[in-house]
Amino acid sequence: MNLRSLDTLEFDKIREMLAGYASCEMGREKCFALIPMTDIVLIKRRLCETSEARTIIQKHGSLPLGGITDVRSAIDGASKGSILSARQLIDIAYTLRAASKLASFLLKQKEEYPLLAEIAGRIVSFSKFESKVESAISSDGEVVDSASPKLQKLRTEMRASHSKILERLNAIIQSRNIRNALQDPIITQREGRYCVPVKTEHKSLVKGIVHDASASGATLFIEPSQIVELGNTLKQLEAMEQEEIERILAELSAEIGASSDDVLTTLEAVAEIDFANAKAKFSIAQNAVEPYINREGFIRFRAARHPLLKGNVVPIDIELGRSETALLITGPNTGGKTVTLKTIGLLTLMAQSGLHIPAGFDSEAAIFDEIFADIGDEQSIEQSLSTFSSHMRNIVDVIKQADRNSLVLLDEIGAGTDPAEGAALAKSILDELVERGCRVVATTHYGELKEYAYLRDGVRNASVEFDIETLQPTYRLLIGIPGSSNALAIAKRLGLPDSIVARAESEIKNRQGDAGDAILRIEKTEREAAEDREYARLEAKKAEELRRKYEDLLQKLEDSRGRVLNEISEEAKKMLDHYEHLLADAITQINRVGKPGKELEEARQNARRLTENIRTEISHINKGEEDDSIPERLPSKKGEAVRVVGMDIKGVLAEDVDGDRAVVLAGVMKLNVPASSLRPAEGSAIERPSTPEKIGISIELKKTTEISPEIMLRGRRVEAALYDLDKYLYDAQSAGLTQVRVIHGKGTGVLRKAVWEFLSEHPAVASYKIAEQSQGGIGATIVDLKF
Repeated sequence: MNLRSLDTLEFDKIREMLAGYASCEMGREKCFALIPMTDIVLIKRRLCETSEARTIIQKHGSLPLGGITDVRSAIDGASKGSILSARQLIDIAYTLRAASKLASFLLKQKEEYPLLAEIAGRIVSFSKFESKVESAISSDGEVVDSASPKLQKLRTEMRASHSKILERLNAIIQSRNIRNALQDPIITQREGRYCVPVKTEHKSLVKGIVHDASASGATLFIEPSQIVELGNTLKQLEAMEQEEIERILAELSAEIGASSDDVLTTLEAVAEIDFANAKAKFSIAQNAVEPYINREGFIRFRAARHPLLKGNVVPIDIELGRSETALLITGPNTGGKTVTLKTIGLLTLMAQSGLHIPAGFDSEAAIFDEIFADIGDEQSIEQSLSTFSSHMRNIVDVIKQADRNSLVLLDEIGAGTDPAEGAALAKSILDELVERGCRVVATTHYGELKEYAYLRDGVRNASVEFDIETLQPTYRLLIGIPGSSNALAIAKRLGLPDSIVARAESEIKNRQGDAGDAILRIEKTEREAAEDREYARLEAKKAEELRRKYEDLLQKLEDSRGRVLNEISEEAKKMLDHYEHLLADAITQINRVGKPGKELEEARQNARRLTENIRTEISHINKGEEDDSIPERLPSKKGEAVRVVGMDIKGVLAEDVDGDRAVVLAGVMKLNVPASSLRPAEGSAIERPSTPEKIGISIELKKTTEISPEIMLRGRRVEAALYDLDKYLYDAQSAGLTQVRVIHGKGTGVLRKAVWEFLSEHPAVASYKIAEQSQGGIGATIVDLKF
């Protein structure tokens, strides 16, 4: 990849931003080393890794990347036989434990995050080594007493010797004979030996070894002879302690050094995961998306934003590489032409680097072998190069290397010289690049190039919008519409006399002639067509969102409906079993204690009647749903008449069902519905309307006079139950029914109370009362309807 273009497009700033999201130094290094790739398989993998990490962050908050330190140099030293410090060893142990924790987290979710789990699979476990280090070294990097029995014994002896020394020194400094000879009654250390500060003139009173003197010479630091032997013993123990510590550290260092390859493999895997995590955090911060990728040179960026711009960035839509391979952008200065060039180039570099791009869904990036960018004023005083010469030198390099797998970005092509020559040169350069099959985006001020773009196959006009009213650019990119400098309009708005503006307009018209008028007419047509396309796109988007919304609602309704019906059916069966058990007990008790006769027979009949009523109620529930139960064979062939469960929609299958979705043609509307919601429809298939004058959906709204004399509300939510009850009462009244039964169940009484309050104010209700015991008792209400 062209390194100069990376600098021009400020890719280094993307790397810096990315590195700020890394959790460890190894991950940061990978961020700074990031370069665009050209292998489409590898690019797609890196993009998917970023997407997996982003999903983890959004679902779990973060990846467990804490406690990781860059210990590669220590591992390298251990592999060469160096003895590591206690601090280095404990850092290695903590890092390896954190790596194991990370691997465990990802491997448990291998099916959901396969790519990151594959990386985590390279992490090696060092649990035994970690335990050894953590039992021998404290968290602050000190070797603990329990690191070995010998070390524990030595430190016990050292503490005893130390206590004896302090005990004897305390006795010395408190001695009446020596107290006046001391500069201060304290114990101090010199050269690792315990001493007391003695006045020089009284040194004869303290026998021992002089280890130091004060700067003034007034004080001598003497180790009293009474503790010299103890001091020697302590020194010997300290030497033995250090020897044992070095032995322990050497042993641990050798162990990890022997496994250095596995450790480095583990660290590399951790770095890759941290790198993916940094890319994911960057994606979230930029509100970016994973783009589609192609090798055909097709670019489609929807609502693209330059990632380095701050504040309220105006998004742009860009499409290039299908019918046109070159885009020529015109418009005023500071209108956003250069930003558009950089956005196209930088987003392409990001996509080829495995980064999500700040753009809308359905965006697509092309993979290029080379990206060339000649952007900005690069005149050089040292080399005596003018702006034109500098641009031309860059373009010469582009011409030498560019081919059909190149993206070329040219800012102010042909600028910096005579306009006529510059425009002619720009046309020739564009011709050459288009003929080579390059994808080209160029900006220009030359009006002649607008006509060139209209006439040249493969080249399309575009412009950055300018608001004449506010005299400010809007930064919107308009594809298919050439721009202009708007100089005359701006001058007129600023107060230049109309006569002067009119004279200038006449001069321009005389120069341009009929060709100028034709271009103006084309511009007007293109602008109107662009507005129509934008309106159509927005309307299509709204329609698609509405379609998806209702498909989702249908699926949720179907799922909820099945679940509620199952719950009701199960509850009814439990209730039946319960009452049958109670009735059987009651009949048994009557037979045992009662006398045969009329009362007993009536009790039995009532019991049987109640049981039958319950069975009838449950049968009614099941019967009401049996038409929607899943048949042995669901409709699946094109042309079959079907109805959609839960929507009262009838239609025909527009195509054979393949998978779990089906396309139903209802009138002139195609609906994408779950295949499981289809049921065979009675009658013949619905025909298409013969005339297209009205567009609509043929929906059969079932409203028949053969309406049921009762409605089942038990188990429903109050709001939904009252909604259905309201519709049912009006339908029943329209069908001529004078009395209906509302089954609301006993339960807690909340639904029953709500139903009664509702009935008391309903205009179709004449009166209502609790049902007879044989009709459901307090679990149902009998409603008399008005004529």
